[in-house]
Amino acid sequence: MSEPLAPRTDGRVARRTGTRESIMDAATELFAARGVTSTSIDDIAAAAGIAKGSIYYNFESKAGLVEEIMARNSLLVADAMRQAMQGRSGVALRDEVVRALLRLVQENSSAARVMVTELFRTERSWRESIEKWRGLALSPLIDDLRAGGADPVVAGVQAASIVGATLMAGLEWLVFHPERSYEQVTSAVLGTLSR
Repeated sequence: MSEPLAPRTDGRVARRTGTRESIMDAATELFAARGVTSTSIDDIAAAAGIAKGSIYYNFESKAGLVEEIMARNSLLVADAMRQAMQGRSGVALRDEVVRALLRLVQENSSAARVMVTELFRTERSWRESIEKWRGLALSPLIDDLRAGGADPVVAGVQAASIVGATLMAGLEWLVFHPERSYEQVTSAVLGTLSR
């Protein structure tokens, strides 16, 4: 019996995927530098080296593009939190969540800046996407704190404090002190949380 043949492609799917990624990368860099509101579709097209119509073909609108960027980053957060949770609870879980978030900030600095700056802009059409990645970052900590007997409100505030402090420290590091190492920043954040 012969092996099934792989589906044939003419390269259009790969090109479209590459174009979408290029657009999202260019937009993320511009949104991090200028903000979503101050960045135009023309700016994004120029930065991506494509025609403006390609953005509308791939995303339909600027809001659609932002939604896709949020979704892409939510996948990164979900994967990082899944890895952080493996076999951990209590302080070990908290520490690994901090490490994972700081790695994400380091490896995706522009995306982190966009995600954090958009976090408190409640009037945006992509608010649901923001809530999704926020929930992904908080839920391992909330679940663990509640399993340890914490009141749901207290668990939520404590988890938000840990994630918020970590993200702010990460952005502080990248914007004002990029010469510091990941290890230095992680150690400082974990030391602060342990007090």
